[in-house]
Amino acid sequence: MAFVYIVAALIAVFVWFMPKRLSRPEIYFLWIFVSYVEIVVDLTLGTILGLYHFAQDPEVSPEALFVKMIMAPLFGIVFANYMPEKWKSFIPYWLLWVVLSTFFEWLTIKSGYLTYKGWELWYSFLFYIIAIPIMRWNVRFIRRR
Repeated sequence: MAFVYIVAALIAVFVWFMPKRLSRPEIYFLWIFVSYVEIVVDLTLGTILGLYHFAQDPEVSPEALFVKMIMAPLFGIVFANYMPEKWKSFIPYWLLWVVLSTFFEWLTIKSGYLTYKGWELWYSFLFYIIAIPIMRWNVRFIRRR
């Protein structure tokens, strides 16, 4: 757990000091959206289907839930803050975030925070390929309102 607490703290500091391209309402909405998606996906795949678990506990622990409510939205805010507007510029950005997200997940496995029980890292790679454009769509949707 120490690894994810340290990463969450570092990302929080980064988000606090980064030049903001997002408005406060955008940050708020993204925080809610990313938290919701993170919790629904992890409850479905992790708890109901039993494909993985967090913090050495097959049940959702308060510590793991706290990390999920903090870390994923912070990553989402960094992603959205620096996301290029044009599709051509977005493609390499998308691929970079797919690789970084998969690498970070691998680090959480190595740190002992995440334990696979039927899930594979390459499933996550495919998930990120789909999830990141959805995040882009969501950001663009928010900005049009």
